[in-house]
Amino acid sequence: MNWKRYITAFLFVFTLLNGANAQRYLDNAIRRPDDHRNKIRLGLRAGLNLSDLTSAQGLDVWNGLAYWDINKNYIGFTDTRSRIGFNAGLTAQLKLVDRWYVQASLIWTTKGYKLNSQQVEIDAQAHYIQLPVEMIYKYPVKDVDLLVSAGLFLGVGVFGQTSFFDHYGQYDEPRLFHTAVQEPFIDEEHGTYDLIGCDFTVHGANDYWADDDDTFLSSGTYKIDGGVQVGLGLEWKQFQFMLSYQFSLTYLYNYNYDFSGRYTEKGQPYHNSWEYFNMDVPTCPRQHVLSFTVSYFFDKWKHGLKL
Repeated sequence: MNWKRYITAFLFVFTLLNGANAQRYLDNAIRRPDDHRNKIRLGLRAGLNLSDLTSAQGLDVWNGLAYWDINKNYIGFTDTRSRIGFNAGLTAQLKLVDRWYVQASLIWTTKGYKLNSQQVEIDAQAHYIQLPVEMIYKYPVKDVDLLVSAGLFLGVGVFGQTSFFDHYGQYDEPRLFHTAVQEPFIDEEHGTYDLIGCDFTVHGANDYWADDDDTFLSSGTYKIDGGVQVGLGLEWKQFQFMLSYQFSLTYLYNYNYDFSGRYTEKGQPYHNSWEYFNMDVPTCPRQHVLSFTVSYFFDKWKHGLKL
């Protein structure tokens, strides 16, 4: 990912906008006594998130399992479900020219996903400290401003919790366990088969059906999260209402991570579960989030901050 190209482009646009001649509002524009150039508006923001992964493909193998059908075709997990979270923090807005503004925030935000497929439940949550920066265009309509925004965000994972539970064999006495199968096994003569592969190096043979870990302490999980965002909204008096969509350009899990150590202990020559099951590594999953946020600006607070 060429971050220098994106940063250079953003700074170029910022310079052009900041250097352009300011224009007056139209007759129907909203005029606020403190809405002038070079004044920074400070405020608080809070909202709800609806987060998910771009794909469930490979999550079963990432968790040490592989699912095949009766024709020995790999099927794996099919889909993830959205997870509800929140965002809250500080925000600041600076007018550039006429109807163009730049807005930056420092927030605590939660992401993650849920999965309930192939007898497996996963509940993954991830907490980030995030810095979104966006360009906003305001269009005045009567007593409100309609907003369109676009920008970038960068976050650092602080903590989270990922719970894994496998329902396989839980209703049998004694409880059935997966066997270390590296490829689908079908014995038509005796009517026996095993279509669930299991890599015991992932969770461990004795407690494989349940696992609870810190999301970012799990090897192969990225703590740095960055990407693009767009939004629509409106401003009324000192309130701002935004509906935003974020798409991460960074991955959550590194499917190519080298786990050689856990195989070396068992005298096996593999690097990860895809090698163990003799499969091609799929595209690593990204996170995406739909957010509804309400901000309140302290326009009457004489903080004196200007640029």
